[in-house]
Amino acid sequence: MCSQWNKIKVCLVPLALMLLLPGGCAKRAAENPFAYPFIKTIHVPRQPGKPYSDYKALYLLTEDFEPVIKSPEDLRQIDDALGLASSLASQYKVPWTHFVDVNVLAPAFIGDDTQLKQGTQEIISRLACMTADGDDCQLHLHGSMDRRLLDYMRSQDKLHPKVSEIDDAEPYRLRRSFFFNSFYREGFRDLVTGLTYGKLLLEKTVYDGKAPVLAFRPGGWDHGSSRSNAYIYFSALGASGLAANSGLATGEFGGDTFQVGGAPGNNVAAVHVGDRSIVEVSPTSGPGGYVNPVLPCDLEKLASSRKGELAIIVSVYHLSALQKSGMESAEGSDLNPQSFDAEVGKARQALDHHFQQVADLRARKVLYPVTMREALSIISEQNLINSIAYQNTQSR
Repeated sequence: MCSQWNKIKVCLVPLALMLLLPGGCAKRAAENPFAYPFIKTIHVPRQPGKPYSDYKALYLLTEDFEPVIKSPEDLRQIDDALGLASSLASQYKVPWTHFVDVNVLAPAFIGDDTQLKQGTQEIISRLACMTADGDDCQLHLHGSMDRRLLDYMRSQDKLHPKVSEIDDAEPYRLRRSFFFNSFYREGFRDLVTGLTYGKLLLEKTVYDGKAPVLAFRPGGWDHGSSRSNAYIYFSALGASGLAANSGLATGEFGGDTFQVGGAPGNNVAAVHVGDRSIVEVSPTSGPGGYVNPVLPCDLEKLASSRKGELAIIVSVYHLSALQKSGMESAEGSDLNPQSFDAEVGKARQALDHHFQQVADLRARKVLYPVTMREALSIISEQNLINSIAYQNTQSR
């Protein structure tokens, strides 16, 4: 009898463990931030009497400015890339929004190499000129702000962000990029401090203190991997004085479920954290994960939206793709000078074609090009954020 009972127990114990711990071996379902209770999708109504009223969609061309700056050749190549970007914007009347990784600008302030210091300062001056001509600059980081750069900023301006520590120890399910590198490694207070000083750096150097930096894009599209992570992430943006975000991603990075942004009409949201509201204007999902100026895409088809609604199409590029180091990093191999020149030629041709396409669609009143700053103004003037019913979810 005992022997028989022992055999039954041997079978029952694994079964009980499977029932008690159903997620032990099963893969957790990918979470969709747009479904979190504190993130509400909003639809931008088409209003009469506006310059964009007769257009099908707003078009927001963005780029993540994160070049490699380690040598004079790096400087030359990124200067050429900025020159191309500027000339295309001027020729076709399509502005860029540059999400600038302030850490790459560090040599201008704390570098020991005189040539790199001067060259990086010239890059900042060029960005300032481009914004004066109609472009926009917003904030981008792949991790915490460079400690030496942060110390330099503190020596220039003593800021005292009023934040309370937030702890979150749940297992991290994405790769180690912005949110992990800043929050999980440094903590909430340092996360807010880095965002606050990064914002200030761009405001002082690119805008000469005459315009605020409003939006942020997380490096690697990393805003956390759960509802509580996302709440902490947006709380940090609000505490840093930022009003907008552009980079919600869905699913597990590298997996079949991973997607950056959403379709037009489903990529804009109001995010409510505490007593603050933050606007989310995500990239538009398309070929390669999101709409990319150098990849074929039917922009006119994407511009089709619900009746009475103004869609917002957000595309993403990296000007560092016109640097040899940037190309090699993307392709995982070394390029000889001839191959690099050929690839740059292809990229330039693809960008020119894209700008021609946008200009043609603007002429046919399909796309109305705007910067992030202008898009946020359009959303704000319609009081879309305040009109959204919001259930308090501070308990997360």
